[in-house]
Amino acid sequence: MPVARESTYRSPFYLPNAHLQTILPNVTRRRIQVDYRRERFELPDTDFIDVDWLERREDEKPERCCVVLHGLEGDSQAGYVKSLGKSFVQAGYAVAAFNMRGCSGEPNRLMRSYHSGDTEGLATVLNSLSQRYEWIGLAGFSLGGNVVLKYLGERGSKLPSAVKVGVAFSTPCNLRTSADRLARSENAFYMKRFIKLLCGKLKEKEKKYPEFKYKKICQELRTFKEFDDIYTAPLNGFRDAEDYWRQCSSRFYLNGIERPSLLINARNDPFLSLECYPEEEANAHEFLYLEMPNSGGHCGFPGDLYRTGYWHERRALKFFREVG
Repeated sequence: MPVARESTYRSPFYLPNAHLQTILPNVTRRRIQVDYRRERFELPDTDFIDVDWLERREDEKPERCCVVLHGLEGDSQAGYVKSLGKSFVQAGYAVAAFNMRGCSGEPNRLMRSYHSGDTEGLATVLNSLSQRYEWIGLAGFSLGGNVVLKYLGERGSKLPSAVKVGVAFSTPCNLRTSADRLARSENAFYMKRFIKLLCGKLKEKEKKYPEFKYKKICQELRTFKEFDDIYTAPLNGFRDAEDYWRQCSSRFYLNGIERPSLLINARNDPFLSLECYPEEEANAHEFLYLEMPNSGGHCGFPGDLYRTGYWHERRALKFFREVG
């Protein structure tokens, strides 16, 4: 599909740079209140996934379901998840907020962790939900967007027929070059926060698994190259960070996508490298749409809140309706 050369998104004048467009929306949207109903899905590897449901009324039975995936060290309580969930419920969808392994407030059962290419849990949940709904759409943010695109691409025509469409926001579809981008000095604030959260969660593994070796230098790590070499890769069966990034970057799976999929990456996203804007693939693709607003930051897209949600939520709803 042709790449969208023009986007209707415009950032507010009072948020003139990418960092403000990233940080402020993610702070203010945390205050959104939702009432979730939790459901646990058991995985074939003995682990579990917790899904938090958002529905208008218990007696309503929406025909369409939207499954929302959060980003790195997020969960169903992330502001961008709650905000999109409320918009989609208002539009008549059942919303399933997906918590990745170990992200639902309870440690997962296995020594392994969630990661950018872990599609096994999503596949299990969607196989189950396809027995309840004839129409399912996927929406993923950042790491969750990478999981959505990888899942769609690696399964291609073998997807459950109920899975109709996918949207990915602020997606680091080339993990290696995005890791390099985040290693820059101007992104030190984000890296420090990610490392702190990740190391805190990994330290809990030491209590549950005596054989797990938590290295006291964890909090001193400064890049994803260091972290993924020491933790992510060996915990999840990869040789090293480079092997992990190569096997899990969704850009390498885009050609396999056979459902309409929209990737929205702001050009000023501080987390994304040039390789995360797959124009060549989208121009030659039957199902992949690419939209690149000039601004928006990372998982931000701040602006006026309409009855039908923020700009990126309205854009996703429109895409679901038009092509799904």
